[in-house]
Amino acid sequence: MKGILFACLLASLFVGCESNPVEKAGEELLISYDRSRAAVDEANLQAMQRCIRTYRALNGTYPESLEDLREASGGSGFDPGLYDYDPRTGHLTARY
Repeated sequence: MKGILFACLLASLFVGCESNPVEKAGEELLISYDRSRAAVDEANLQAMQRCIRTYRALNGTYPESLEDLREASGGSGFDPGLYDYDPRTGHLTARY
């Protein structure tokens, strides 16, 4: 009887070891980080698009460059190198 219980216990340990709980938690953390980063990137893109629309409303034209937009906004902390911008249409896309 003890031999059967020991065999069942041993078998359940091997079956339960298919995934490492620490590895699984790490993977879930990375997935969560990636989702958070994507949400931040999308929010930043939308904020930049609002700034471009506001600039146009105030000046009657789109900014010639994102650097112009940056200067008009008082040097806010965005990186113009992260975006592709068309000053003719005001279209902005993220490079990442």
